[in-house]
Amino acid sequence: MGDIDWAGRMARLPDEDLVEIASSGEADGYHQLAVDAAVAELARRAPDETVISRITAQVEADRQFQANRHDVPLSNGGRVAFVFFGIFLLWPLVAAYVLHHRGYSRKAKEALWAIPLSMALWWAVMSALFFFLG
Repeated sequence: MGDIDWAGRMARLPDEDLVEIASSGEADGYHQLAVDAAVAELARRAPDETVISRITAQVEADRQFQANRHDVPLSNGGRVAFVFFGIFLLWPLVAAYVLHHRGYSRKAKEALWAIPLSMALWWAVMSALFFFLG
């Protein structure tokens, strides 16, 4: 990994990405040479302190959201969509799987609970139609 031009790569990145990489380190999956190159590039650019503080706050808010995304609930529109279209098993199962894989475990769990609710709803609607029109 020593043959990668980290300085050249960091020179092409915006300040937001440089601050994120420089404040992250190897614990977040960045190679130490990349972190060092990001710090050097930030020192070379010498952005305004207000810009750095704004970017740092934005990066911290992003990290906070990423750390807590497993507990984000399914939106009301998402619930309606899963209940209304849950009878068609393929796409709701795929959508719940994708949500779970992206780290939204609570959303995935709520989506999976909406599928049997959808089946019960559609069964009740079809039974009522059959009973009243039948």
